[in-house]
Amino acid sequence: MGDRPHGPSEVDTADRDPVGAVVFSPIRKSGLTESVYQRLRSEIVAARLLPGELLTLDELGTRYGVSRTPVREALRRLEAEGLVLFREHRRVQVAPLTVSEIVDTYALRILTEGFAVSESLRRQPAEIARDAEAISRRMERAAAAGDSELFHRHHLDFHRAIYAGTGSHELARVTEDLRTRTDRHRHVHANFQPANLRSTTDAHIGILAAVRAADRHAAARLVVEHLYATALELLAQAGAEQSSLLDHARDAALGGLGGSGRSQGN
Repeated sequence: MGDRPHGPSEVDTADRDPVGAVVFSPIRKSGLTESVYQRLRSEIVAARLLPGELLTLDELGTRYGVSRTPVREALRRLEAEGLVLFREHRRVQVAPLTVSEIVDTYALRILTEGFAVSESLRRQPAEIARDAEAISRRMERAAAAGDSELFHRHHLDFHRAIYAGTGSHELARVTEDLRTRTDRHRHVHANFQPANLRSTTDAHIGILAAVRAADRHAAARLVVEHLYATALELLAQAGAEQSSLLDHARDAALGGLGGSGRSQGN
């Protein structure tokens, strides 16, 4: 799929000792900024670095065995993605999680990702189906093994695969950035814990069936409904009320697909 856009990939960079503690190893001296960026991004998304946690450039440089310069450059990229905030005295804070972020990011995902899968299947149905089916099998194996980290990587790859045929690098970037921000909530609220992996896998079975059938409208509708249901689950776990913005985003997305939303008139 020669014109397939590629978003940033998640990199599993931290090892674990036999009792489960994260062990950080130094970064190799080539591609320092990119390596620091990928490692920090992965650890923030996976909630190894917790929302609100304060860090210093010196501390991060020591952890990864690099100078402040690649750390600072990596952090600037993460700041632009909304994952860290610069504070006084050379400190940075892992961006706190808020209920409004759940609502805003999922509303945007609902509005963009239904279109993305529909466009991908319009342009490259056979390639999309082949890749999605292979990744779905990996998701199922990881879920059966209770391997949350491996499952998360395959889950990301599944969504990348079904949106990869749009031919739009900008759409790939937007969907990747939004998934990164919402996945932080899913890790913090235990959506990716072993007990929940099977239900997440099951939610993708219908999407995969529509992708195999090259039914782009059904695939888009199922993606929208899946994102909507996940957002409501996260809001409930956060102790927050349901948002009308999510309802309206769902209605707009389904209306654009020729469907009908349930909250007309809200």
